[in-house]
Amino acid sequence: MARTINEIIAEMDAEQALQSSLSGLNSPSQTAIYTLWKYIIASSIWAHEKLWDLFKVELETIANNAVAGTDGWVQSKALEFQYSATDPQVITLVNFVPTYTIVDTDLQIITRCSVKTLPNKVVSVKVAKSDPPSALSSTELSAFGGYLDDISFAGVQYSPISLASDKLYLDAEIFYNGQYSSVISDTVIDAINEYLANIPFDGNVRVSSLYDAIQNVAGVTDVIINDMAIRADATVFANKTYLVQSNATIYNKYPTFAGYIVEEDTASNTFVDKLTFTPES
Repeated sequence: MARTINEIIAEMDAEQALQSSLSGLNSPSQTAIYTLWKYIIASSIWAHEKLWDLFKVELETIANNAVAGTDGWVQSKALEFQYSATDPQVITLVNFVPTYTIVDTDLQIITRCSVKTLPNKVVSVKVAKSDPPSALSSTELSAFGGYLDDISFAGVQYSPISLASDKLYLDAEIFYNGQYSSVISDTVIDAINEYLANIPFDGNVRVSSLYDAIQNVAGVTDVIINDMAIRADATVFANKTYLVQSNATIYNKYPTFAGYIVEEDTASNTFVDKLTFTPES
């Protein structure tokens, strides 16, 4: 930031005071020749620093608007994707930046996005819409793929992915203070669902975090996880992946396939079916 003229003159005065050979320059006149030269030089320095400030702003504006092509940039552009079932949304280049002629936030359907650069310049772009999240329809995903093609860089291949939610199977015994018997089932299941909903998109399911979520419920005194498993929606129940099996931990964490996860919905294997609540005296 440019200094003021008075600040620059003050620095000159301070430096002059350190030079014994200049001690004779002590006239109180505002028109003394050395005083005028200080003002002229200070004005020139101020003008120079102001020009640097303007140049800095110009460079920062260019940098902020530049098409970087990083994973973070792709993610931000994915969240700007617009879709309409009746009015095709087509991007154009404005100052070499891909954008929509009319930005309509009501048409920005993507609410979750994870971008990962894989080998061979393949970029995986995993997305979901709505809140709570759900998979894009086939037409929405097709439109999103075309959008990614339009913003892509030469030699880079984007792979758009949007899947139905993963499913969590949990067989556990929860011990609790008997005074909470009327609400314990609902509050524990609510806590599990809240934990699942708050896992970062495309993040990991963690055994310890799920345990803590249950343990922190009012009235819960202890938790024993007998079996805990995860499966992609397209994977049959029998082929689920166990994190805990027969009380033994196999994986302490496991990545989500779709990027988000909900309760197992296979008949007789929901939380209500597989969670046992035991009161303690």
